Amino acid sequence: MKRTPGQTLFVIMLLLAFWAPASISLPRSCLAKDDPGHDNHAEHHHHDSGQDQGQNIDNRWVEEKTGRFLPLDVKFRDENGTVLRLGDFIDRPTILLPIYFYCPNSCSTNLANLAAALNNLKTKAGADYRVIALSFNDQETPETAARAKRNYVKLLEKQFPASEWKFLTGTQESIKTVTDGIGFSFKKQGDGTFVHPSALAIIGENGRIIRYVYGTFLAGDIDIGIRDARAGTPSSSVKRLLKFCFNYDPGENNSVFQLVKIIVLLLFVVAIVFVLFSFKRKKR
Repeated sequence: MKRTPGQTLFVIMLLLAFWAPASISLPRSCLAKDDPGHDNHAEHHHHDSGQDQGQNIDNRWVEEKTGRFLPLDVKFRDENGTVLRLGDFIDRPTILLPIYFYCPNSCSTNLANLAAALNNLKTKAGADYRVIALSFNDQETPETAARAKRNYVKLLEKQFPASEWKFLTGTQESIKTVTDGIGFSFKKQGDGTFVHPSALAIIGENGRIIRYVYGTFLAGDIDIGIRDARAGTPSSSVKRLLKFCFNYDPGENNSVFQLVKIIVLLLFVVAIVFVLFSFKRKKR
């Protein structure tokens, strides 16, 4: 079917409208301006590293240690300030998410994604598994953890026992023992924030590392890990894209986004005018 000039122009304008916002380059700065646990998804920007399913994850950030054992004598403090030995809590399959609480976007997204996955698991919290959010920032305190926990338990369904999700803080030595134990790396920036991957590990009741889950933490992947942890059988991880979270300040880019909005609007107006003009000429 032959297109009229107006229809062709409309298609071009439509493609430009979609291309324009995507062509903007956003700065990758990590700004910790919000309260711990503040979920600000509008300012979230992902950067993907690693390879697609079936290929290797970037070992510089996550070195999978499936089948090895996590030291369980390490002690942390929970959100109530109570000293907690890992082995006293990891007495059944446990989801271990390394994050830090005073993070404006990436960690809040990770925690929100995990909460969403927990709501969709076929297994039952408490009876089948437990959850740990472990801060790798040794400057954070139980008070910080408590504020973060209050935000994220709100996302859980009512039957989820909040006591089965611990938010832990600890010393630099304790943190390093655990993150090295699961092969998880992070890098502190000059402004006190961290670059880190979005990854969690599922640990068996004896501390054995069973499975890694990456990216948005799909419930199906976690369910498989919990099932394998109950059987004591390490399993291969699905090699999804390894995500890094670089956050940006919308205030610095506000004028750019406003300009894009105006351009897109003008493109659509021009396209509609040309289509109407072409349609009237055709009727004549």
